[in-house]
Amino acid sequence: MIVYIEDVLIENFLVTYLIISMSYLIISQKPKLARHILASLLGACIALVYPLLSLNTPLLTLLKICFGFVISLVAYSGKTKKQLLLYLIFMFTTAIYGGINLMISFCIYGDFSTQQKLPTILIVFVLLIVTYLIKQCERVIYKRKKISNFIYDVVIKNNDQVVKTKAYLDTGNVLVDPVDNRPVTLVGYKVFQKLCSEFAATNFLTKSTTGLKNGHYINVKTATGNDSLLVFDIDSLEIKNSEKSLQIENPIFALSKVKLSGLDCDVILNANLFCGGNNV
Repeated sequence: MIVYIEDVLIENFLVTYLIISMSYLIISQKPKLARHILASLLGACIALVYPLLSLNTPLLTLLKICFGFVISLVAYSGKTKKQLLLYLIFMFTTAIYGGINLMISFCIYGDFSTQQKLPTILIVFVLLIVTYLIKQCERVIYKRKKISNFIYDVVIKNNDQVVKTKAYLDTGNVLVDPVDNRPVTLVGYKVFQKLCSEFAATNFLTKSTTGLKNGHYINVKTATGNDSLLVFDIDSLEIKNSEKSLQIENPIFALSKVKLSGLDCDVILNANLFCGGNNV
């Protein structure tokens, strides 16, 4: 019996600790260690009470909801709205972990019985893996959300061609044309083909700029040494999102030698573009 109590305490302490960690992870905040440990101990102690209660399912469910609220009050500090949000996340995460527990039972015993006792080390190991996977997903979502703040809709016009696509504002792109110090915007080959359909592919072999307005090559430094970029003028560039709108006449573009598909954008805007141009 003593081994069983110790087993329950350890298992539920770790599980509660992981759930609280996951709740804070979802809102991208760090828990306070003292509250974190105290709430985990409370969760472990409450788990000892459940087997001693002879309640029907509705009452037991209501009691679990109340206990969850008490644990969340201990674990989370802050304003009422924030505590309520964290409580809801705590209960939702608890349900996820409960479902994982049932899934393990089904894989081992062939049914969803909650009467079978799973090895503590197995439960904790699986929950650690799930927590890690959720953490990685949260990082990806956060990264994409952060990147989305620098994504713009652009309309590029050149001759009779109009290209509507997405562009990424790269604050590290401060490349300028040494001829007239204009900021250079990078485009992928697909957009280049649409904008400059009169430019023959064989021109790349001879570095001819026939078919391009103000076409020429500029030397740039890269991680592997010196390189050259083909730059050219286009008629106009319109940049817009929910907060800004910018119209630039005769901007200068450069054909990027690096694939831009990783950002889901075909254009890399120059940071200096927002220091000039005509806001509309």
